[in-house]
Amino acid sequence: MTSNISIDWSELKPTWDNFQAKSLSDDTHVVRIKISKNINYVFDQKKLLKETELRKLSRIVKEVDKNIFLCSQVMKRIICGQYLKCPADEISLIFTENKKPYISGQLDFHFNISHSGDWMMMIFSKYPCGIDVEKIQPNFDYVGVMQSAFHPDEIGYLQQSPNQSLAFFRIWTIKESFLKATGEGLIDNLSSLNMMKNSTLLENPLPWHIQSFMVDGSYRCSFCYQAQNPNIMFFEF
Repeated sequence: MTSNISIDWSELKPTWDNFQAKSLSDDTHVVRIKISKNINYVFDQKKLLKETELRKLSRIVKEVDKNIFLCSQVMKRIICGQYLKCPADEISLIFTENKKPYISGQLDFHFNISHSGDWMMMIFSKYPCGIDVEKIQPNFDYVGVMQSAFHPDEIGYLQQSPNQSLAFFRIWTIKESFLKATGEGLIDNLSSLNMMKNSTLLENPLPWHIQSFMVDGSYRCSFCYQAQNPNIMFFEF
């Protein structure tokens, strides 16, 4: 698999402003939402859920999983509605075959969502984009996953890293953010995708850019976007 990919391996250190749905223009917006902080607000907006979503919510056993599901369904409607200047209950969500979300009739409005633990991350752009966040699990047995899902170059990077657990989650979120941005989702042969080697295919005027940062000290987030020299803005809801 090849693509025109540019990965910034430096550690991004975002400055988070209070959320406001500014015009995207050529900007890319990353929004973080702390679920526990917003759960009361989310419950007050439970009426935004469709009947099928309410039935699914009722089948979820663990409270933490209920909160994640509810926050995801509510907040994507509210925030997308603010960007598109329409009521949240009028947002019509559609999903591709690989479950990438988009808004019906909005060809120049792209967004993506990811959640892990107490954080939900969203990305918004005029161009295709993807985001992934994972809670760092120091005791996670990543070796088996690495052998089946990582390219040999990625395995080499991981093995040379002073903290292999952190390196694993960085590469994993980079891969996921790219696959979510392209709409492919998790492919069967993840090891064919080499994120250590940037490609420069000149026929693609809009390369994929990937950046990565830590959230709250214990979560790794990577995001992928397709734009020329975009201004990245970071918001917290």
